[in-house]
Amino acid sequence: MAQTAKRDYNLLGPSSEAAVASGLAAAEWYHTDVDRKQMKALMQRSDGPAIHDTVIWLGSMLVLAAGGTYFWGTWWAVPFFLGYGVLYGSASDSRWHECGHGTAFKTRWMNNAVYQIACFMIMRNPVTGAGAMRGTIPIR
Repeated sequence: MAQTAKRDYNLLGPSSEAAVASGLAAAEWYHTDVDRKQMKALMQRSDGPAIHDTVIWLGSMLVLAAGGTYFWGTWWAVPFFLGYGVLYGSASDSRWHECGHGTAFKTRWMNNAVYQIACFMIMRNPVTGAGAMRGTIPIR
């Protein structure tokens, strides 16, 4: 059995000096060359895009569910339910995440509504979730 040397995690120890010498500590991190005014304009939130995307998401699920139901009992139902499952599982998780942060919509109640729907879809407790911890979702 090979013996490994103990690492020194002290901030002022020899490992720290080696990290500074090799350029791992106090590194220059990448940053964009976008001025503050333009960055603020790019980060401006509005409800329009989020409403548009939510209508497309839920509308697509409704169309796929209707197609799967219509073709029930045949192999034609499989692609409809496959698409439905992908939207149900993947898109609801991303909406849960963003609405939990309160970043999807500008309006708070819209974030809360989509957050509750997404929590139901992915079986997460909305009261103890990320949004409740950050104060986005009111705790009852």
